[in-house]
Amino acid sequence: MRRLAERIAGAIDRACDAGAWFAVACCAILAAMLIVESFSTAALSWSQPWSVEYSAYLAAATLFAGSGYALRQGAHIRVAAVLAALPHPLARALDAACTLFALGVACFAAAGLSELAFRSFKLNSVSYFSMQTPLAVPQSLLAASFWLLVAALAARFLRIVAGLPLADEDAPPAEL
Repeated sequence: MRRLAERIAGAIDRACDAGAWFAVACCAILAAMLIVESFSTAALSWSQPWSVEYSAYLAAATLFAGSGYALRQGAHIRVAAVLAALPHPLARALDAACTLFALGVACFAAAGLSELAFRSFKLNSVSYFSMQTPLAVPQSLLAASFWLLVAALAARFLRIVAGLPLADEDAPPAEL
């Protein structure tokens, strides 16, 4: 059981690593786009017609595509002081319960976002901005990002149940 849990959690970690790299790329593109927007507005009195629309999509992708990786690294905000004050078995049980609750919330959000993307695809919905972006594209990316978070939460729960180290315990943080 423990070996299987390690393999499953490891596979999820690799998927979350890919999500983190995608978030890094989105962040770099967002930064470059905003630099060009600032320059073009200040120096040329011209604003990019796509900057507002795509900056929102890129910001959302940056925030959520890397969330599974952040969870594994212990970078999400949690109340570690409460867990540290409890006996280890009780802290693990509370962590498992909180992780299950978060997993339920993330599943609800991921399912809702997936349904929204599918509906936008089916109805050929486009944004009201001048670029007329098919909304299914950014919505699908956001839904996939939330499914990565669901997988990361499932891996965390699996690690807790199997007694494997968590990011904030024995495992050294991985580097991108």
